[in-house]
Amino acid sequence: RSVIVFVLLFVLLFGSSCSVKKVQVGNYQNIDCKKVVYKEDKDMLLFWNLVHVKKTEKGIKVKDYEKVSRRRFFDNVVFYGTAGILSFYTVKIYVKECDQIEIKREEKRTE
Repeated sequence: RSVIVFVLLFVLLFGSSCSVKKVQVGNYQNIDCKKVVYKEDKDMLLFWNLVHVKKTEKGIKVKDYEKVSRRRFFDNVVFYGTAGILSFYTVKIYVKECDQIEIKREEKRTE
């Protein structure tokens, strides 16, 4: 009986950690440049993903980007350990390399 519970927990934690959500913002899809990681952080949500407490893309200075959210093993442990009240997603923001060059130029102008 305890083996069944262990197997179910194992499948629950590892099976759901494979989910990936990709959102492309702006004209990201039409830009033909190499994609690079612009920012990597964790999104924090409350109450079964209904309330955003912390968003990774908040405050970034890019208009065209791709946000890739995935729930890793640690994120699953927190989610299921708190019965969904607290939730984390590992998030990477990708930009095209030609955009990053423009961003660096803009930052130098503002300094």
